[in-house]
Amino acid sequence: MVNRTTKYGLLSVGLLSVLIVGIVLFGNLTQHLQNNSPEENLQQSALPVSSDHLTQDAQGNSTEVDSPQILISSSGSLAYLNFTELNQRSESIVIGTVKEILPAKWNTHDGKRRGDTIENLGEYDAMYTDVIISVDQYLKNPLEQKEIRVRIQGGEDEVVKMAFDSEPSFKEGEKVLLYVSKDVSTRFKDFGPKHYLVIGASLGKFTLTDDGLAVREYEYVDQKELLDAIEKGYEPEIKSFKEVKE
Repeated sequence: MVNRTTKYGLLSVGLLSVLIVGIVLFGNLTQHLQNNSPEENLQQSALPVSSDHLTQDAQGNSTEVDSPQILISSSGSLAYLNFTELNQRSESIVIGTVKEILPAKWNTHDGKRRGDTIENLGEYDAMYTDVIISVDQYLKNPLEQKEIRVRIQGGEDEVVKMAFDSEPSFKEGEKVLLYVSKDVSTRFKDFGPKHYLVIGASLGKFTLTDDGLAVREYEYVDQKELLDAIEKGYEPEIKSFKEVKE
């Protein structure tokens, strides 16, 4: 018979092996784009979105799907950049409308995932999604382009969904103000046409609403004040939605 010490020793070795495999597969995916703050503390996990062709919504209801999908997610605290820092780090500041969100691609020579399962992924493989912005106005360093391509980390295909909670989200038809610069990251810069990154991740993207607000996650500023602050170089008064509710 295996004594208790031996049994728990084997169990510890098994758990350690699983941990090592997880680190090898996903450890390198926690590296953020170089244009975003290096102070961001990311935590990454991989888990099945669906199993046995089922997925669950937020209420726990199961829905049949075509195939199982793996979620690779990164989360953490984003180092705060004020408006002066966003302005200094950006090449251009643009106002425009989201024209199109293109299908996600992998940073491979053909834009496709390696192999049929997550086990085939290389240690530097990652997904990206390009967003086409129709430019209405340049507030800094006007460019000749009437459209620019903005790239964000993450995306999904039939096997993998890769999500970064610090990245800005977009929807077609949305009017936005963006702080952007050329992509100089080692992970994505060499793939596809010329493109830009949003400086400060979600901090560098504002949704411009019909009621005169510039909104980003949990906070907002008056559009006129934001434009005036960009032109004159001061810090506008920004408010949180939590303060409004209280």
